[in-house]
Amino acid sequence: MKPAKVILCFAASAVIAASAGNLSVPPEGVDFGEIAAGAAAEKSVSVRNIGNRDIRISRVKPCCGAEAALSKMTLKSNEAAELAVRLSPSIPGQFSKTVHIYCDDPQGPVVAVPIVGTAVESSSPNAASRYTLPAVVLAGFADGFNPCAFSIVIALAGILAVGGRRRRARMLGGWAFCLGSFLTYMAMGLGLMRAIRALDGFSVLRMVFMGALSLSLFVLSFLSFRDAFRYRRAKVPSVITLQLPERVKKLIRVVAETSWSGPTVVVAGVGCGILVTLLDSLCTGQIYVPVLALISREPGAWRSFALLAIYNLAFIAPLVAVFMLAAKGADAAQMSRWSKRNVFPSKIGLGVMFAALGVLLLVV
Repeated sequence: MKPAKVILCFAASAVIAASAGNLSVPPEGVDFGEIAAGAAAEKSVSVRNIGNRDIRISRVKPCCGAEAALSKMTLKSNEAAELAVRLSPSIPGQFSKTVHIYCDDPQGPVVAVPIVGTAVESSSPNAASRYTLPAVVLAGFADGFNPCAFSIVIALAGILAVGGRRRRARMLGGWAFCLGSFLTYMAMGLGLMRAIRALDGFSVLRMVFMGALSLSLFVLSFLSFRDAFRYRRAKVPSVITLQLPERVKKLIRVVAETSWSGPTVVVAGVGCGILVTLLDSLCTGQIYVPVLALISREPGAWRSFALLAIYNLAFIAPLVAVFMLAAKGADAAQMSRWSKRNVFPSKIGLGVMFAALGVLLLVV
């Protein structure tokens, strides 16, 4: 939560709480104690009318991402209602929120109910987590072997091999490229996952986002299956829909040829890995973003970080293999032919992966 938003929320609560009224709430508010980060929790307190006239409540407004509801919206004298509060903190640490109750009591038209507690790392994975880890590993490998990106990696390995470089230089350049790619995807993943988790306080918006993302995955699954059968019939890359635009492919080759032209193969390899990964994300992001949405549901920041690292290690594994084969003398043209022979199974595998991720985002 942004500091300015927190300050405004607390300031408003302090002003409202200072005005005494006939709607009585416990002074400590709603104390959740310790709850697992990423898990939904619900608690209720009693709200009582201590005045001698009916109080009609017009609105219950939770602040900063909580959900709240009253069991009754009209309270007679000395009558009480249950205020149920529900929240799901995604990040470990202390939290402090407020629920505002708006009513027609002239002595206290707005009542602030504080909500406090501490979100802690979850030591036991929930049912969803049992599916998340294998899905993350398989998605990482599937994305690494994605034909629209894998062919680029083979071309880059060929570029690195030209110029009479020794085996050691080719290996160092390949490892440097993989490091740059890994660090770039980790940085992108952390930023995107933070943006996705910002939707936690807006349940409807998050539900719409997950639904739209799931629908897009089913569309990508259909397109991937269609690409597989189109390519098997035509045997030409031009019939494939899910691939990088030709001008982006050319730009990637230009970046690689320019970066690896000098003697500083390690520094150039890291820089090339960063630039190519950013350009290649147009293709690999089709799986990466849904995986980030899946990881964002996991309880605990460290578990989410570990899953993100596992995905990216699985993603760069095919890159490492290609560069190591090229360093040992494997011909880029031979690897390219192998890649083309495996476009059909790769596209089928991607189609299955897209559909599986779409289902997981809906039901997990």
